[in-house]
Amino acid sequence: MMTIVRKIPAPVLTPLWRGRASLMPAPVQARGADGALISVSIAPEDLNDSARERLLDEILRVMPVPARCAMARGFWRSRFRPLVEAAYPGSLADCAQCDAPAPPLEAVVWQLADDPQIYGEHAGAWIVVDGTLANELTEPVASYEEAQRQADALNAADVHAEWYRHWFLLRWEGLDGPGENWIRDAA
Repeated sequence: MMTIVRKIPAPVLTPLWRGRASLMPAPVQARGADGALISVSIAPEDLNDSARERLLDEILRVMPVPARCAMARGFWRSRFRPLVEAAYPGSLADCAQCDAPAPPLEAVVWQLADDPQIYGEHAGAWIVVDGTLANELTEPVASYEEAQRQADALNAADVHAEWYRHWFLLRWEGLDGPGENWIRDAA
């Protein structure tokens, strides 16, 4: 007779470092061998609510598939919620890190609607907007290629071309040995 033994280890989330991946010190990178090195991008306006949700998503992303599939997603999110609340304490509306550096510009090309009543002579023209799509960065131009050159130049000049992140080490305590499955068959 085959029985299923469900072993649900205790997750341990350790804050490691705050910064851009390219600037991460080697000793911090080496800690990744002790578990899963996960991160959450942070911008000055990010709230705890958003940071917590993205951290939960990261934890679920690195979980072994058999374990993640064995229980409903809501089960895992509720189980890991205390970890992320400890990582980002306070109110949901509190700033995750108000003094975080600005996010990357992520300039992209956008075509204006072909509507002369709204855009006049620029209807159907191309502009460059930031990654939020909310801020126009250039004047309208006639060709996509010219707008793309402008976007590429803006992105190349961006001093914040890499996201600032909060880095964590995620380990699972309670497994009998390295590489042990969370869910295994037992005789």
